[in-house]
Amino acid sequence: MRIISGNRRGLKLKAPKGMDTRPTEDRVKESVFNILGQNFDGDIVLDLFCGSGANGIEFISRGAEKVYFVDNSKEAIDCVKSNLEKTRFLNQAVVIENYMNKAIKNLDIKFDYIYIDPPFDRGDLYKKSFKLIRENKILKSEGKLIVEHSSDKSLLIGQGFVEIKNKKYGNTSISICGWDVNESNICG
Repeated sequence: MRIISGNRRGLKLKAPKGMDTRPTEDRVKESVFNILGQNFDGDIVLDLFCGSGANGIEFISRGAEKVYFVDNSKEAIDCVKSNLEKTRFLNQAVVIENYMNKAIKNLDIKFDYIYIDPPFDRGDLYKKSFKLIRENKILKSEGKLIVEHSSDKSLLIGQGFVEIKNKKYGNTSISICGWDVNESNICG
């Protein structure tokens, strides 16, 4: 697992040990950033269910101003901190060890991008994430959700969001979503 591009390109990152964390494959990560673009100067990003932090670190390497990393696993958070120290990105990061619902309710920020990557077998976490993001209005009106999910199961987005693009990479799919402009008062 490595940083694909930006000012820390090629730097290798650690992943938490065990089967609880499923790091995003480099080819999937590279494709996501080919879809989104290469430059994120000044953007604020939320890496939800961050695991190793590799996705958020990729945003920082490509110019994001600040990335918030959220995970409820102490081992994952320790790994994120270690990777941030190695990359010297600590000043551009906020690391939060908490459950997704508590973390989102305590964030008083609007994000340009929110990367959502819970365990694939926890479909309930996708729905809860979408609902909390909408209720707490933490995604900017032009912001994007990047949702990593299993290709084997359909992703029910809803909650005021629509899928803009979907790409499959073996057993992993990426859905890029935005606000559903047909719903009123959703992005405050």
